[in-house]
Amino acid sequence: MKEGLIPSILCPHVAGSKAYEVIDGIEVYRFRYAPERYESLGYGNFLPHEKCSSRIGVLIQYCFNSILIASMLFFMFLSLSRLRKRKNAELIFSNWAFPAGLVSAVYRQISGVPSVLKVYGTDLVFLKRFKLGSLAKYILNKHDSVIAISDYTKDYALSFGADPDKISVFPVGSNYPIIHSPVSLDNFKRKLCLSGRPVIFTVHRLIPLKGTSFLIKAMSKIVSVHPDVLLVIGGEGPERNMLESLTISNHLEYNVLFTGLVPNEELPLFYEACDVYVIPSITDKWGNAEGLGMPALEAMSYGKPVVGFDSGGPGLTITDGLNGFKVPEKDWEAMADKIILLLSDPVLRNKIGVTGKSIFNDEYRWNKVGQRYAEVLNNAVKG
Repeated sequence: MKEGLIPSILCPHVAGSKAYEVIDGIEVYRFRYAPERYESLGYGNFLPHEKCSSRIGVLIQYCFNSILIASMLFFMFLSLSRLRKRKNAELIFSNWAFPAGLVSAVYRQISGVPSVLKVYGTDLVFLKRFKLGSLAKYILNKHDSVIAISDYTKDYALSFGADPDKISVFPVGSNYPIIHSPVSLDNFKRKLCLSGRPVIFTVHRLIPLKGTSFLIKAMSKIVSVHPDVLLVIGGEGPERNMLESLTISNHLEYNVLFTGLVPNEELPLFYEACDVYVIPSITDKWGNAEGLGMPALEAMSYGKPVVGFDSGGPGLTITDGLNGFKVPEKDWEAMADKIILLLSDPVLRNKIGVTGKSIFNDEYRWNKVGQRYAEVLNNAVKG
């Protein structure tokens, strides 16, 4: 592999997954931590606040999860130790400050094997919410280097007393854009009835943090100027029924399309087909905010202007009039005004799209981001 990095991935087992497989030439090992029916913490299921809006419900779920978390931490540490020795690995790279970051921090202290931690923001909010600031500081400072996906995430890490000299800021990279033939794009538009209509696109988990309800409210104003506009919402989540009811109550059935989960191979077609991409993420009542918002950046790779709230990572990556527009958080009317402006002015829309694409190519493509990762990882190994 490039830069001499040969990765093996260790992750939690989940019902239906394999204990071992090779994906794109990379070995993936999944460790068991409970009877299969109870292995429910991995792959988007770790944070109960994404599923339950009730504080009591979240607390109950966290209490239940605490038993599973203890088991996960133990078996993750055990599996990490075994795999590291088996592969004679020279470096541990962990995603998320908790739980993986805690395990790698302890392992680093015991074994002396260099380690790098990548933090996203939500993981740090989790530690703050439960008043685990001292634990967060321990996790962050026991690693040789910390990668934050945005300046917003870095600031959160620094608030715990993390060593600023250890923190690098660069995003998750992407190999986008993947361009399809005009025929494929036309067939896709016909299949979803997108042809001849202004299209707004957003894709994310349907949870409170993503602010989808504010975008639907904005549509009630947008359709007064562009009656044929279509908002395409990709993704699934616990808020879907509520969002569909909100769409109906605002008489927007003709103007809002819920696609459900978007297959990876179709995602580029959605980006290509839209005129404007919107990232309506907010700071939720638990204090979580979007760390970066990769889909918005991927939309930029297709030359699409982005509109979002001034919250979290997107509030730092969107520059008004340059690669899109940002508006005050939860101000759906202001969001509607910016979307209307872009839909009404194709020259402006194209100008902003071209600039956004240039920014993406300079800062977010894997051929550049990957070099920065490799530099941090190799420096950690060299000490």
